[in-house]
Amino acid sequence: MQLKDIMTKNAKCCSADNTLEEVAGIMWNDDVGIVPVVDSENRLSGVITDRDIAMAAFLKHRPIWEISAREMIGGHSCHSCYAEDDVHEALRVMDESRIRRVPIVDDKLHLVGMVGLKDLANHAVSKGPRKSSQLTVNEFTDTFRHISKPNELQATA
Repeated sequence: MQLKDIMTKNAKCCSADNTLEEVAGIMWNDDVGIVPVVDSENRLSGVITDRDIAMAAFLKHRPIWEISAREMIGGHSCHSCYAEDDVHEALRVMDESRIRRVPIVDDKLHLVGMVGLKDLANHAVSKGPRKSSQLTVNEFTDTFRHISKPNELQATA
């Protein structure tokens, strides 16, 4: 099954000029923990998570209304998948990058949706005839365990 079949379409996004306060407002109003950052042509530039905002507030010693999304995404890579990719590709990207959500783009890198662990879990346990391209519950739980494992600094604290 392709990611376009399980992704959340019309994901809320922001521009690099938005402040972290505005991004936090999007998260609050739409009950999401990640906001993709796009350019003027809706091409994916990066993402900001709720954790990114908390860490910026702590480490930059500045109010979040003074910190732009541009500051947060500059120089960082952004993992994404294509809408036509198989669901296993999103699971692979999440597993290797230890991320819980991944932006979905088209062939011109325009943001077209988001896929999170919830979407993959729902797909893995969906009822009906099982297809060879469907995730198994074991594939999903193995990835979830790996993503959720504390990093070395957290494990030793």
